[in-house]
Amino acid sequence: MSVVSRAVAVEQNFAAFVKDRAAVAPRAAGLDAPVREGTGLSARRAVALFRAQIESRILDLLARELKQQDQSFYTIGSSGHEGNAALADHLTVDDPAFLHYRSGAFMAARARRGEGETPIFDTLLSLVASAEDPVSGGRHKVFGSHSLFVPPQTSTIASHLPKAVGCAFARPRMARLGLPGRSPRDAIVYCSFGDASTNHATAQAGFNAAAAARLHRQPCPILFACEDNGFGISVRTPADYIERAFRARPGLHYFHADGRDLVGTYTQAAAAIALCRRAQQPVFFHLRTERLMGHAGTDVETTYKTLAEIEAHEERDPLLAFADLLLRSGALSLADMRALHRDLQARIERAGAQACTRRKLTSAAEVTAPLAWPEPSTLAVRTAPAAARERAFAGELPEHDERPRHMAFQLALGLRDLMAAYPEMFVFGEDVARKGGVYHVTAGLHAAFGTGRVFNTILDETTILGVAQGMATAGCLPFPEIQYL
Repeated sequence: MSVVSRAVAVEQNFAAFVKDRAAVAPRAAGLDAPVREGTGLSARRAVALFRAQIESRILDLLARELKQQDQSFYTIGSSGHEGNAALADHLTVDDPAFLHYRSGAFMAARARRGEGETPIFDTLLSLVASAEDPVSGGRHKVFGSHSLFVPPQTSTIASHLPKAVGCAFARPRMARLGLPGRSPRDAIVYCSFGDASTNHATAQAGFNAAAAARLHRQPCPILFACEDNGFGISVRTPADYIERAFRARPGLHYFHADGRDLVGTYTQAAAAIALCRRAQQPVFFHLRTERLMGHAGTDVETTYKTLAEIEAHEERDPLLAFADLLLRSGALSLADMRALHRDLQARIERAGAQACTRRKLTSAAEVTAPLAWPEPSTLAVRTAPAAARERAFAGELPEHDERPRHMAFQLALGLRDLMAAYPEMFVFGEDVARKGGVYHVTAGLHAAFGTGRVFNTILDETTILGVAQGMATAGCLPFPEIQYL
């Protein structure tokens, strides 16, 4: 594979690592025994996770090779972050996952729990800007899958955190109200991001909203997964920054793992996810990772790192540690590991060649087509049954009142009619509940429909709008009110 920059070194390091290893006897206890004594990770599961990690790594390398051939247009990869696959193994496809762009191994591992999904090929279609890309229509390289419950996110820094919180906030509320939804009552939301992203105001809004929900004793089962590689492009994150910022943060449970230790990460992930699911409370999972091959293909690391530093990061490649674990434990033989890598590389390269033959985006109209608003004629507004309207208005239907009314009064009546027709509709914001809003636009809604559907939020517009987007993802019809913006 003729790739450039440090990609060649990373690939050669792995090849050299497994080239002359001493043979290890097969596992006497079999593949269903722990890969390491005293752990819950079996050798069979470890091999499956390693396969997902290899798939992600090969995809990263191929993206850079395709870039050199003027076929690929996006080279931010997941190399060095492959430990996130261990978290995927403890989640189900009914746990929504809001992923950032270095979650390739997580996505590959999650796909194994689905039924016939092709995230590797879908990602390749996005890399080559194919109009057949089912996730973004070829406009962007993002991870997404309807069947795997991975809502696609843009790379806009941390924009998905408040949305993930909204989704986590919605599911328990929907379950209490008996509303249908894809996720079971004990589902949790997974949300991954980088260490530098934690500094963004939008990320802080997400953390604060989740913590506030816990402190207000409201269920908010979200697992924030901070993949800490120590860099935001060229800006370094202090070694203890994330731990000091989040270990003692009120409202968040904190867990830590080293992404190079597959067994340790797997064990800590099991504990963190179990707590999040059982308590329905927010958890912050701090996963230490490496960033290999720079921020992206266009990133020249030597402008801000010495060659010795770059090589030191490459020596800490988690795939080398994972391979060592599997070889020493006898979970994989040297021959089987080489065969696995050759097979996956051949498969993914064939998929890449096929993706390059698929039709690409060729016009601005094609780029914007998936973003079009639906035609109004295709949208039918529901009307509540007569009995439901009678209850909602306590027998005083608005059409029987002919007195002139100001707009805020009429809006409140319109909202009440909609809430009677749409049980999945929620109204929320600052002071919207008992007070009825500072402009009285939500007056009477709380008395008619209760706290479950009409509720106050913390005073933060980013949170309110993010929660609305996340609740919509969960299957709600959100009506957020913003007082001032």
